[in-house]
Amino acid sequence: MSETAKPNQTSVRRGAQAHVALKAGIIGGGKACDNLLTILVDDRMGALNLEILGVADPDDQAPGMLHASDLGIPTFGDFTDLYDLPGLNLLIELTGSAKVRDRMAATKPPQVSTIDFVGARLLWDMFQLESEKLQVEREADEAVRRERDWNQKVLDSLPDQIAVLDTERTVVGVNKTFLIESGLRKDQILGRKCFEVKPCPAESPAHQDHSCPFETVLREGRTASVVYATRGDDGAEVFKEVSAAPIFDQAGRLVQVIEGVRDVTRRVSLERELRQTEQRLRQFLEAAQDIICIKDMAGRYIYVNPAAGELSHRQPEDMVGRADSELFPEKMAKAMAAHDRAVIESGASMGFYEGTRVDGELRWFQTVRYPIFNDDGQMAALSVMARDVTEERALQEEVRRNKEYMENILQNSSDMIITTDLEGRVVTFSPAGERMLGYSRGELVGKSIEGLWQSPEERQSLMAQVQAKGAVNNFTATLLAKDGRSVEVSLSLALLRDSRGKVLGTVGVSKDVTEENRLRRQLIEAERLAAIGQTVAGLAHCIKNILNGLKGGSYLVNTGLKRQDSDLVNEGWRTVQKAINRIGNLSLDMLSYSRERKPELQPVALGEFISGTMDLVAKAAELEGVRFQTTVERERVVLMDPTAMSRALMNLITNAVDACQDVERPAGRAGLVGIDVGVRDGYLLMRVSDNGPGMSAELRSRLFQRFFSTKGSRGTGLGLAVSQKIVGEHGGTIDVESSPGQGSTFTIRLPLATPEKP
Repeated sequence: MSETAKPNQTSVRRGAQAHVALKAGIIGGGKACDNLLTILVDDRMGALNLEILGVADPDDQAPGMLHASDLGIPTFGDFTDLYDLPGLNLLIELTGSAKVRDRMAATKPPQVSTIDFVGARLLWDMFQLESEKLQVEREADEAVRRERDWNQKVLDSLPDQIAVLDTERTVVGVNKTFLIESGLRKDQILGRKCFEVKPCPAESPAHQDHSCPFETVLREGRTASVVYATRGDDGAEVFKEVSAAPIFDQAGRLVQVIEGVRDVTRRVSLERELRQTEQRLRQFLEAAQDIICIKDMAGRYIYVNPAAGELSHRQPEDMVGRADSELFPEKMAKAMAAHDRAVIESGASMGFYEGTRVDGELRWFQTVRYPIFNDDGQMAALSVMARDVTEERALQEEVRRNKEYMENILQNSSDMIITTDLEGRVVTFSPAGERMLGYSRGELVGKSIEGLWQSPEERQSLMAQVQAKGAVNNFTATLLAKDGRSVEVSLSLALLRDSRGKVLGTVGVSKDVTEENRLRRQLIEAERLAAIGQTVAGLAHCIKNILNGLKGGSYLVNTGLKRQDSDLVNEGWRTVQKAINRIGNLSLDMLSYSRERKPELQPVALGEFISGTMDLVAKAAELEGVRFQTTVERERVVLMDPTAMSRALMNLITNAVDACQDVERPAGRAGLVGIDVGVRDGYLLMRVSDNGPGMSAELRSRLFQRFFSTKGSRGTGLGLAVSQKIVGEHGGTIDVESSPGQGSTFTIRLPLATPEKP
C-alpha cells in the first residue's frame, strides 16, 4: 500500500563549520548529564553531529557517570583528564559551579571550545525541543503505521482480490486474497504492471467490446467495472468482475487506483437461470389453456395471456391498461370487481365460481384470485387464474345422478349387497342385508365379514378363487343371522376396482335361497321317490323278463332230461346261461349307475386295454356271426380308470353286436363292428360302429334314459346310461351318429391325460 506523505519539514540554515564533528567531554555527572545522554543516544539526534568522548565527576556513583559507563563512554574523577581524549574540541560544563568554571577556563587547551552552565541550559532547551519534535514524529509515524496496518487487515479480510495501482498501472499494494489467488509472493508483484500479474478484461474474447475499468477511472475519474469470462483450472467457464475506483490526494488529484476482482460465476449463473425461468414462465403463461391475468390495484389489466384474449375475442395487448367495466357487460364486470375487492381486503387467496355467457352459451369458470406482494410486503398487484369447468360441472352433475341411482339400487334391491375393503372389513351393508340377517348397518360397518360366515374357512377358499379369476358367481354359502339361524345364500363375489384398475376390496351380491333350497330338497326327494318307483318298476320288468327266460330254459332242460334229448337240454341250458349273464350285467350296471365314484387313474397301454375288453365279448360275437375290425394306437399310454372305462366301452361293443343281429343279411355276409381307438387334437377318441339297422332321431333322443332299450326283453335299459356316467366321471362326452338303414357310430371323447415321465 502507499505510505502517507509526512508533513513538509522546514530547512535549517547552518554555518560554515556545520560540517565539523563535535567531540565533547561533559564536566559534571549529575542529573543534567544523565538527561543529556538520554537525548543524545536517540538515533534521530544524529543530525547534531555531536559525539560524547567522556564524562568527569568526582562522584563515580552520580547518575550521569553510571549512565555513561552503561553506554561505554569513559568516565573520570578529574575533568582535566578529559583533555587527553583524542579529538576533543568541546567541553560542556554542567555543574553550575563558578570555581569549576574558572578552573576549566584556566586549564583547558586552547583548541577546545567551552559551553558553560548557561550555554548548556540553552543547549538543553534546544535538545529538548528537538526531542519533543522527534516524539511528535514518532507518534505520527506510529499513527500512520497503525492506520496502514488497519487498512491492510481490512483489505486482507476481504474475499475479493484487491490491488492498488499508481497512475502508470504499477502495482504498489495487494491484499492476502490476491497473493493466494495469484500464487505469487508480494515481492513478485509489487513494482510490476497490473497486466503482468493478472488477466486483463479488455483482452477477454467474450468482452472485447468492454474497455479496461482502469482506463475509465483515469479518463473520467469515476468508479467503473466490467465482467469477463475465463477458464478455471478444471477448464470450466468462470466469470470475473473487475471493479476500479479512484484515490484522490488532499488537493483532489487522482494519485492511485484501487482495483478489486471477484468471482461472479454463481451470480452470472443465477442471472442466466433467472432469465431462463422468466422465459419458461412466459412460455407457460402464453401456452396455458387456463385464463391468466394480472391487474394493478386500480383493477386495470397489466398482463393478459392469449387464452384470456381468445375467450373475450380480443388481442391481449388491447386489454392491457383497461378495467373490467370497459371490457365486459355491466353485471359481469361488477361481480368480478366485487371478487377483486374481497381478495384485496383480506390479503389472501380466494376461489370463486363465476358464470357468464360466451357466444350465447352459459359457461362456468372456477377462478382463483391471489395477491402479489412487493419486496416491502405491500400488495402491489392481483393475479387471476380461471378455468372453464362447464364440462366438469356437467360431469359432476352426472356423477351425482349416477350416485343417487346407485344409492336407489342399494336401498331398494331385494338382494343383499356388501362391499369390503382389502382387509375384509365391511364398508357397505344394504337394507336388504339388514332384513336378511337382522343386523343394522352400524353394527357391521368396520367389522370383519368373516364373522357372518358359518364357516370362515369357506370364505377364505372362495376369496382364493376370486383372487385367481376376478369373480365367482352363484357360490352356495351359509351365513349366520343375528338371532343365530342359518341363512343359505347364492353369492356372486367380485373384486372391486377403481377407474385405474387398482383393487379396492370386494363387492358381493347375495340372494337368500333358504326357502328355495328347502323346496328344491322337497322336489329332489319327490323326484328321488319317483325315480325309485321307476327303477323298481324297470327292475321288476327286467327281472320278470329274465325270470321268463329262466323258466323257459329250465322247462327245456327238464323236457330234454325226460326225453333224454341232449340237444333240447343244451338249448335250454344256453337259455339259462343267457339269463344268468343278464342278471350279472344288470347287477353290474345297477352298481355302476347308483354309486358315485372318482376314477382311479393309472397308466394304461391302449393296445392291451382294447384286447382285454374285446376278449370279454369276442366269443359271444363269434357265436352270433359278427366279426370285428379294429384300428388301435397300441403303443400309446394314457391315464384312465381301466376297470370303469372297460365297462363303458364293453356296453357300446355289446350293443353294436346286438344291433348287427337285427338285420337280415344275404348269405355269406356277416355283421361288422368297427373299433377305432387313438389320439386326435388332444383328446382320446374311442369309436364303436356297426352295420346294424340304425336309429331314427326320436330313438336317438331317448338312448341315454334309464331303462330305455331298443332290444326289448334282451336289454336292461341301463347300459348306455352307465357308459355316459363313467365317461362323464372322466370329464369326457359320449356322442352318437345314426340314421335308419345306415348303422350307428358311438364316440367316446376323453381329455388326454398322459403319465409324467420319470
